[in-house]
Amino acid sequence: MELEIYEIPDSAEELFSEVEENEGSTSYRIINYCYDMSMDNNESLQHFVDTVDISSDYIEEDLGTQITLKHPNYNKRIVIDSGGLGDFFSHGFDCYWEED
Repeated sequence: MELEIYEIPDSAEELFSEVEENEGSTSYRIINYCYDMSMDNNESLQHFVDTVDISSDYIEEDLGTQITLKHPNYNKRIVIDSGGLGDFFSHGFDCYWEED
């Protein structure tokens, strides 16, 4: 089975904008049953960061399955938690504001 679903923002700017529009939290998912896409939560979060093209300049803290981002155009930080959705090919990402 070769199923690919990428419900993620197109950029870091869009990520911050969508969290703001959704009153401080939103969720995304990546489901990819293609060859060699089995990932644990650490790997899936790195894949999310790479796919959304989040600059390392925005990453304030990286705890493996959780990162904190600070964008120069926003006063708040975003925390992203990665988690599985039932197997190693389905991944969820909960994003929410963190106050200073």
